[in-house]
Amino acid sequence: MEYPSIKMLMEQIRDWAEEEDYDAIIEVLPELKTPGQFYEAVLCLAYAYLNQGFYRDAEEWLRKVESQGCKSGVWNYRLAVALMHQMRLEEALPYAERAVTVEADYPWGWLVYSKLLYGGQRTEEALEAAKKGLALMPGDEEFTSLIEDISNGLSFFEVTGVEEDDGKIENGEEKAGTFCGSVLLDSTSFDVNKVMADLKSEWGIEPSDKPEDMASDDTSANESTRGFYLGETLVAISLMPVRVPDGEAEYFAETNYMWPEAVEVAKTHQAHVLVAVLAHGLSPVEAGKLHVKVIATCLKQPHVIGVYVSGTVFQPEFYIEVADMMKGDENALPVLDWVYFGLYQSEEGNNVYTYGMTAFGKEEMEILGSKHGLTELHGFMLEIACYVIGSDVTLHEGETLGVSKEQKLPIIRSKGVSVEGMTLKIEY
Repeated sequence: MEYPSIKMLMEQIRDWAEEEDYDAIIEVLPELKTPGQFYEAVLCLAYAYLNQGFYRDAEEWLRKVESQGCKSGVWNYRLAVALMHQMRLEEALPYAERAVTVEADYPWGWLVYSKLLYGGQRTEEALEAAKKGLALMPGDEEFTSLIEDISNGLSFFEVTGVEEDDGKIENGEEKAGTFCGSVLLDSTSFDVNKVMADLKSEWGIEPSDKPEDMASDDTSANESTRGFYLGETLVAISLMPVRVPDGEAEYFAETNYMWPEAVEVAKTHQAHVLVAVLAHGLSPVEAGKLHVKVIATCLKQPHVIGVYVSGTVFQPEFYIEVADMMKGDENALPVLDWVYFGLYQSEEGNNVYTYGMTAFGKEEMEILGSKHGLTELHGFMLEIACYVIGSDVTLHEGETLGVSKEQKLPIIRSKGVSVEGMTLKIEY
């Protein structure tokens, strides 16, 4: 939608803010081609991002209008909040201090200033700041609770509601190096010890029960479960003598357009084997390769009918074929086992999305309403995914992308259409 004037745009954004329709505010991002001309709108967008937990996005947009906002209590307050929720406390404190300096009658500046002072173990100053905010907002619950919590000596996280991992989840960094999948079985019979032997003979993987230079619980082998280490990276193989909960396997099997029988096969599974890799000391790519090797080995055991991973259910033969590329080329990337490339048609055109990039600390990608064919879209997105994962590239909004020097495709970051969270939209 085009807005003929900044006035009309702001009227619409204010309405959305009053209605707490944060998604609508975020979706107007493409309209802000020149953020400096839309200062108030950017403040609203930052407000929406903060309420949705997208702290890095809030920071990014606020910094685009820093020259206009640096003397504003609201701007400094919101930037301080964005940084605080990324656990960048020392960096956040000067902005909170500036918020109450340039606009001492803005109460919320005192709120974040108090919290950050407390995070810096300056308890008395934190209490004083909270009391100044309460004086501006007599009886306000946020200030009274803050004063009470600080007085009772609660932890910084209890006082502020900040999570230690805030600011990491949104871009997939928390998940980077963590891989999990379910091997589907038509029986509750599965020999984990046979898998361990095959890992050694087929891939040369020789696990240990304890990581190097690290304490560990006893991980003695049994017939159904085995946890072991490669260096400091944990690998867990666990037989679950039940179906995948909540019908997930059958539901996500519907997405596999390459295996028409996926749903019917998935419906027959009676048990599953959880295979997880928790990287420590390995890069996400190395951890991902290890995960594929373990799953591929599991898939060669009796009673296996499929594997539920990366948002779909793969046919065992397909998954193994992709994994085997690593035997002939140690640099090969089994991207088709790591990432599912969803394809669908809509009134706007053809669409493709990724599912699985977060395991590498990258954001999912989408191409929407394209005139290119589905096969071409699949190949193009696969090429991009290989580039991003293999070269450890982080794409950003405002950049361009292309498979040639001449091709420059704009990148936009906004709420995902086909997958949850924020995604990178490539105009192709």
